[in-house]
Amino acid sequence: MDPLHSCCLIAIAILGQGGRSVARRREVHLRGWRVTLALAGHHSLGECDIPPLTWHTAVTTWTSAPVVDVLAALAVVGYLIGMIRRTRATGAGWPRWATASWFTGVAVLLLSVHSSIEAYGHALLWVHMIQHLLLIMMVPVLLIWGQPVRLWLNRPPRGRLVRWLTFPLLTAGFYTAALVATHLTGFQEAMATQPLVHHGEQILYLVSGYLLFWPLAGSEASPWPVPHIVRFALLGLAMGADTLVGVALMLTGHPLAPSTAMMRPGWGPSLLEDQNLSGAIMWVGGDVLMMLLMLAVVAQWSATGSRARLGDWLESARRQALSGVGSATRGDDNVTVGVSSDVDDDEEARQAYNRMLAALHRRSPPS
Repeated sequence: MDPLHSCCLIAIAILGQGGRSVARRREVHLRGWRVTLALAGHHSLGECDIPPLTWHTAVTTWTSAPVVDVLAALAVVGYLIGMIRRTRATGAGWPRWATASWFTGVAVLLLSVHSSIEAYGHALLWVHMIQHLLLIMMVPVLLIWGQPVRLWLNRPPRGRLVRWLTFPLLTAGFYTAALVATHLTGFQEAMATQPLVHHGEQILYLVSGYLLFWPLAGSEASPWPVPHIVRFALLGLAMGADTLVGVALMLTGHPLAPSTAMMRPGWGPSLLEDQNLSGAIMWVGGDVLMMLLMLAVVAQWSATGSRARLGDWLESARRQALSGVGSATRGDDNVTVGVSSDVDDDEEARQAYNRMLAALHRRSPPS
């Protein structure tokens, strides 16, 4: 056989193999369970070689995530050290519900990256959407209910950068941008060909969810003491973002990420049907979780009673503005306003403030 003919045959063989899925199987044993992982190769162009999703495969399929395991172990150890340190310093125990919430959040995180949710999330968009809801909503809220900041610092963190990063309107915008960018743009196309993008997406969900819910969920020490009525409104705004993305995925008549077809198995719904189903999960699941959190905020608001009249945020700003008017003197009016620690309880301060307003009114030119 001549060299040219041989080169042609080799080229045809390479091209033929390029159209097939390049998958690598790995079998491990975990406590007697046989776990089969079928992970699509980085440059696979065919169907993802993974068994059909059943109750059996959903329970017995597990993956490894050593980096997450190390971070989870550090989170658990750090929380336990904080509990011991606080108990020795104050002599009082740490709330059991906060401890349970923290460990539950860590457990849900490990479940989302180790179980069949992670393995089948690469092949089915609706499974990936379940992982998304766990990472951006459930895990952050559970960790925030654990109150790690209050456990270690016993006060809100200080610093201009921290306040800027946790400003509620900014975090709500960041949350919305993360949802839109990872679902309605070419982000999924990049995720289909770049495995590191998937891990970046998981980090993005955790960070955006934690920053949003930090001042809104529970009584964790936050740089922004947001009143309950504002919490309710911001959660409603975030729920609108969930609804927008979910409905958009449901109603779109063409695949938004055609390249994800290379990650799909030969069974299950079509790419478009899978996309529409993932939108329904995003819409219904996201709104239900957000509504439950809003109801929790209403319950907290009701429990505060009259103290939530204007909210700590607005109330403190009002008192600071009235108590810091200082003194003012104008010509013949000789108007002086004193400084009081609480203008609501100081009759003299209120009268002085009213005299200052009257003087300003007399000084204003007629319209």
